[in-house]
Amino acid sequence: MKDKFVIGLEFGTDSARALLVNAINGKEIDTEVAYYPRWMDGKYTNKSIAQFRHHPQDYIESLQKCVRAVTDRHQELVDAIVSISLDTTASTPCLVDKTCTPLAMKKEYSDNPDAMFVVWKDHTGQPEADEINALIAKQPVNYSLHTGNFYSAENYWCKVLHTLRHSPELQKEAYSAIEICDYIPALLTGCTDASKVKFGHCCAASKLMWAEEWGGYPPAEFFKQLDPVLIPILEHLPNDNYSCEKSIGTLTAEWAEKLGLKEGVIIGAGNVDSHSGGVGGGITYGTMVMNLGTSACFMSVMPKEEMGNTIVEGIFGQVDGSILSNMVGFESGLSSFGDDFAWFKNLMSWPVKAIVGKDTSIDETTKQRLIEAAEDNILREAAKEAEKLNITIDTPLATDWFNGRRAPYTNNTLTAAVTGLNLSTTAAEIYYAIAEATAFATKSCIDHNAKYGVITNKLIGIGGIAQKSPFVVQLLSDAVNMPIEVSDCKQAGTLGSVIHATVAAGLYPSVAEAQKVLCKPASQRYQPDPQRHALLERRYERYKALGMFTEDEQGKSY
Repeated sequence: MKDKFVIGLEFGTDSARALLVNAINGKEIDTEVAYYPRWMDGKYTNKSIAQFRHHPQDYIESLQKCVRAVTDRHQELVDAIVSISLDTTASTPCLVDKTCTPLAMKKEYSDNPDAMFVVWKDHTGQPEADEINALIAKQPVNYSLHTGNFYSAENYWCKVLHTLRHSPELQKEAYSAIEICDYIPALLTGCTDASKVKFGHCCAASKLMWAEEWGGYPPAEFFKQLDPVLIPILEHLPNDNYSCEKSIGTLTAEWAEKLGLKEGVIIGAGNVDSHSGGVGGGITYGTMVMNLGTSACFMSVMPKEEMGNTIVEGIFGQVDGSILSNMVGFESGLSSFGDDFAWFKNLMSWPVKAIVGKDTSIDETTKQRLIEAAEDNILREAAKEAEKLNITIDTPLATDWFNGRRAPYTNNTLTAAVTGLNLSTTAAEIYYAIAEATAFATKSCIDHNAKYGVITNKLIGIGGIAQKSPFVVQLLSDAVNMPIEVSDCKQAGTLGSVIHATVAAGLYPSVAEAQKVLCKPASQRYQPDPQRHALLERRYERYKALGMFTEDEQGKSY
C-alpha cells in the first residue's frame, strides 16, 4: 500500500502537541509542542480558589504553531496526509455564542475568565456540584450513574452553571457551551452553528450526563429545578454524538492554508486525553493504562456482558464505548499527581528565587543559570536521596489530596496532610512521603475497581512521570505489588489520536487492528520488591487511617 500519513493532536494542560505518523508502518515522522502563552504567564489563574482558565486564543495560536511547524518541515508529505484526530483535557468547557465563537473572543469579554475555557482541574463550581448531587438524589432516575454515583465539580454542568452565575452579563450571549475537544473539530471543519456541532461520545457521556437510557441529557425539568439559566444551553446542545474513530467532517480551505495542509483532510471526532492515552498505551481487556501526568488517570475496559448491571461507585466514569467502542470504559485516578511534585519543587525553589534572584553580587546571566539549575535538579536530587532512606513504619506519612480527591469517591474540598514530622525530618523524607502517597492512592483505586469486578491483570504506565521518574514508578510497583510496563511511546495520548485518525480515514477496520501496528512495545519493566511491599502494606493501613482522620476533621464545622 502507498504510504499515507495522519496527524494526531493533543491539547493538554500546558501545551498543544502535533504528531505526524506514517499510518502504514507506524513510523513517527515528526512532532512539535507549542505552549499556551497566556497560561504560561499565569494569566486567569487563581490557585487559592482553584480557578484555572485557558483563553481560547491560546488554543488557536498553539494549534497553528505546532501543526505548521511539522508541515513546513515535511512539505513533501503534505499531499499524503489524509486525516487529523485530536484529544484534549476534559471537562474543559466554554460559553459560546450562536456562531460557536467563545465569548472571550469578543472584545468586551476578552479578559473575563468566565468567558474562557474552564480547565479540567478548576474547582470553582464546587457549590454547584453540591447542588447538582443533592438534586440528583431526589430524582427517579440516577443521572450520576455513569460518573461513579457522584457528579464532580470537574464536570461540565458545574462549570457552566458557575460561570453563568458568577458573570451574569454573559447570559445574554451564551447560546451554548462547548468542550475544547468539540470546539477544535468544529473550528477546523467550519461549523458556525453551535447547535450543529458534532460532539464526541467520549466526553458527552463521561462529563455531560448524556446517556442512551434516559434519551440523551436529563430532561428540561431537571435543569429548571437546578437553575433555569441552564435551559437555553440545554436547548442548543446536539443530542447526537460520535465515537472517536468516526469522521465529523473535512478541513476547510481557510484552515488548510493556516496549517499548511490540503483542503479536505478528514477530521475525526474529539476525544478525552486520558482515554486517548489508554488507546495509545495499548489498552485491552484486563490491562489498566495509567496516565501519569499532572493528574493521574487510570483507564480500564471490560466486556459489557461481563459487567452486566454492575455500577462501580465512586470512580470518575463508567461509560459504554468511552475508550473502546465495543467495551465498557472505566476511568479512575488522582486529581493531582505530577502537580504534587511540582508543588514540592516550587516550595523548595522559593529560597533560591527569593535570595539568589535578589543577589546583586552576581550578574543576571549567572543568576538565572543558577536558578534554572536548581529548579531543574530539585526533584532528581530529592529522588536520589529518597532512595537512600531507611524507611520504617514511623517515617513521615502523607496524603495526596493537594487538589482534592478524584477517586475512590470524589471530594474536591479535601486537602493534603503530612504527619510524623520532627526536627530531624529532611526534604528527602517529605519528598518520599508525597511519592508514597501517590502510590497508595493508586493502590486504593485498583483495589476499589477489583471489589466491583473490574479485572486488572497488567499495568502499563504512560505520561511524563512514567518516562522520567523511575523512583516513583518503582514505588508504585512495590505498593500495588504488580509489575509495571512503561510504554516506549513518549506521547501516548497523541498516539491514541493518531490511531483514531487512521480508522476515521478507513486505513484500518478497527482500533484494535490499528493498535497492532501503531502501539509501541514496553521500554522499561518494573518488578515489585516483596520485602518492601510487606512494609508498605503496613504503612498503607496508616495512610488510610490518616485519610479518614483528615477527611473527618475537614468535614467538621467550627
